[in-house]
Amino acid sequence: MPPRILLIHTGGTLGMGPSGEPSSLAPGPSLEGILDQVPELAQLADLRLEVPFNQDSATLEPDHILTLASLIREHSEGCQGVVVIHGTDTMAFTASVLGFLLSDLGIPVVLTGAQRPLAYVRSDARGNLVDAVELATCGVPEVGICFGEHWLRGVGAEKASVHQFEAFLSPNIPPLADLGLHVRIHTHAGAFPRHLPQGLGQRFESRIVVHTPFPGMAWPLPPDGTRGVLIQAYGAGNLPVMRSDLQTLFAHCRERECPVVLTSQCLSGGVDLGAYELGRLAAEQGVISGGLHTRWAALAKLGLTLGADWGLEAIREAFLTSWAGEPI
Repeated sequence: MPPRILLIHTGGTLGMGPSGEPSSLAPGPSLEGILDQVPELAQLADLRLEVPFNQDSATLEPDHILTLASLIREHSEGCQGVVVIHGTDTMAFTASVLGFLLSDLGIPVVLTGAQRPLAYVRSDARGNLVDAVELATCGVPEVGICFGEHWLRGVGAEKASVHQFEAFLSPNIPPLADLGLHVRIHTHAGAFPRHLPQGLGQRFESRIVVHTPFPGMAWPLPPDGTRGVLIQAYGAGNLPVMRSDLQTLFAHCRERECPVVLTSQCLSGGVDLGAYELGRLAAEQGVISGGLHTRWAALAKLGLTLGADWGLEAIREAFLTSWAGEPI
């Protein structure tokens, strides 16, 4: 008997078709006839299809992703793995949230999609889908993105290109697998401590202000009701901390125990608040170092912990702890 794989279609370019004049891409019909379009999948697995929603990933809300996590837990029983077809725009964020919430699932969860739709003659959709289903049968308990020539750990992935078939990178974690003539899974795949804190995943707190600084930028106070601030700082965590408006923002957040987390604008490497004086001064203002967390992993961890009503010090500790193999 071929292995049973749960195939979840959420939308994205892979299943899109032309819409309107001039032609643009929009969500197409669900992939219930997927075996008619890619019949070779039947040689790899016994597919069980679920379509919880079918939309452009740019329109997804956190509740969609939490629903997806619950659906995977509920419907993957008896399956050897899970494949999630997803749009590329927010795939890294979804992979980070699922990576945290499903690190203890015990089976592969493989996200994939395409830069060009399956219906197009020249498309990466078919190859990505075949590779994803094969990876889902491999028994490696990872939540990762299968795209182009690699399988990447979800909590370390970033979308890097809008036009190349190799659309994703994992700057601070080596690929889990290389996808060429053969599927070559590396020894570190699946080998990481798993920490799934209790109480996460019931709610995601979206009242988070995100800043990407530029020289001369004003630093307004966050709107009323803001629960967290994420700053994509320069380099290793540098900010113009001597500016009075930034100091006022830090003081405002300290008084309200509103966490301020720093990640880096750089793809490779991360925040080290001890590397430069400006970083040290930011740490003295109470900011939390995001270390090597990607922007998406940092946002996912911050939103999940705030959604579970964690306090400031517990959130600070969360960014010092690897939950799902994310580098810290």
